Amino acid sequence: MAALFTILCFVQEVISQDKITLNYADSLVGKTVNGEQVREAIGNVSMNHNNVKITCNRVIQYYDQNKADLYGNVRVVQDTLTIVAPVGIYYGNESKVVCPSGATLTDPKTTLKANYGVYFFTQDLANFRGNVSITDNRTYTINSDELDYYRSVQKSYARGNVKVVSDSSVIYSDNLVYEKLIGISTATGNVKIESDSTVVTSNKATYYDFEKKSIAEENVKIDFLAENAVIYGAYAENYEKRNYSFIRGKARLIQIESKESGEDTTFIFSEKMESFRNKPEHYIGRDSVKIIRNDFLSTSQVGYYFRNDDGKGGVISLAIEPVVWKEELQVTGDSIYAFFRDDIDDIFINKSAFALQSKIEHPDRYDQISGIYMHLKFLNNEINYIQVDTNAASVYFVYDDNSPGGANKSNGEIIKLFFKEKNIERIKITGNPKGTFFPENLVNPAELQLLGFRLRKDKPTRNSQ
Repeated sequence: MAALFTILCFVQEVISQDKITLNYADSLVGKTVNGEQVREAIGNVSMNHNNVKITCNRVIQYYDQNKADLYGNVRVVQDTLTIVAPVGIYYGNESKVVCPSGATLTDPKTTLKANYGVYFFTQDLANFRGNVSITDNRTYTINSDELDYYRSVQKSYARGNVKVVSDSSVIYSDNLVYEKLIGISTATGNVKIESDSTVVTSNKATYYDFEKKSIAEENVKIDFLAENAVIYGAYAENYEKRNYSFIRGKARLIQIESKESGEDTTFIFSEKMESFRNKPEHYIGRDSVKIIRNDFLSTSQVGYYFRNDDGKGGVISLAIEPVVWKEELQVTGDSIYAFFRDDIDDIFINKSAFALQSKIEHPDRYDQISGIYMHLKFLNNEINYIQVDTNAASVYFVYDDNSPGGANKSNGEIIKLFFKEKNIERIKITGNPKGTFFPENLVNPAELQLLGFRLRKDKPTRNSQ
């Protein structure tokens, strides 16, 4: 009987190659429902459709619709692809299987699971929904609410609560396209990429798994975990292997470091910024650079920030129209170098050096000193002395109990101003010293301005951008 049944099915398959063919079952019942030929097969059911093989415990086959309802231990196989499910519906005309109660798809290197699954055999396309998980059993796993998987090109489109875990990163997003053969993930919506030393968040991002590189766009934020620093911008490239990042579009760095008295925070604003996290760790800002560290404020077109190896303090280097402010003190030159530990320790100006300072009570009177080179020394975060070398000149105003008492104008090769409680206590001039005192009745602050005097009005704030 079973042999005769097999022969009949073979004849039927020859007549119609695209019909679902029932090869074997322990029992078979045929009937007509609404004019359609229906048959139910039970026990060790074996079927095929073209090159797709199907086994299950029970099947109801609708011959005219070319459809089969599959029940119990459903197994659908095509070449190296296997789909297992508790129940399924196979549509011959569309060459697809629907698994409404969950399914697991496997091939030699991929496993795909979900609460609901559809597979289109002619397209090599799986559409799985509900607690989706796909893994290549070795290097990555994707979890999402829904996923389309194109098996022939190994490309996945994931949607909803996406999480990708690989050996080098974890990616979260609303939507993601993963191309396994070239190792590229393209994510959109609430993107977060976690790697060994950084966390990148943005609206859009592309991650290159082979290079360990990410490109992020729109509302970008990079957390540098070891450096306790964060950079914001419109566009960023992060190279994990090189410990290097590039950010542009209103870039903003915030770095916090601990000290005995609390914390110091350094802010850097610029249009473009580079981060080098290998030793020596440093950052380079370009175009409209603003650096703020406590009461140290600066602007320039190029700014470098080098951190000390122990993470305590460092060096700020400024070039192209640099200017530094510290309270009422303003410093300019061709290039400026600031050294600090907890607070600012030294400022060096190279060429065209100029410093000016006013008293709050007398804002129109500016003490000035200029020359080729300048060194400003600070103790306990207050100015201790200023020394100018080569073509030095100075103007400082005299006060008697805070009342104006005249002004001194001096020249020499080297001038050194000594301060006490932020006021000039004494002056030392060497190398052809010259000096002129102007009594108060002859003092005109506007006329007592050294060559190169320029009062800058672009002092930055922490809300500079």
